[in-house]
Amino acid sequence: MGKQYNKQIKRRRRTAYLARRKASMQAGQEKSSPKKTSKATTAKAPRKKTAAKAKPEEPKEEVAAKAQPDDVLGPESGGEEATEESAES
Repeated sequence: MGKQYNKQIKRRRRTAYLARRKASMQAGQEKSSPKKTSKATTAKAPRKKTAAKAKPEEPKEEVAAKAQPDDVLGPESGGEEATEESAES
């Protein structure tokens, strides 16, 4: 009978407990006095919208042009040519 049966027992006990708890809560509410209605509140004036602040325009900075491979690697590196020379040696 093991663990699965123990789970069934726990489940039954839990549902019975919740049913008793729910019944006691409902019984407690019936005994209590009816709720009093709150006083009517006066209508509040709607809030005025604040003026939107103008965002200061930032000057756009110019972006540098993309770097060429010759600028980064130097004029001597030719990419494929350098690998062919090392393979021949």
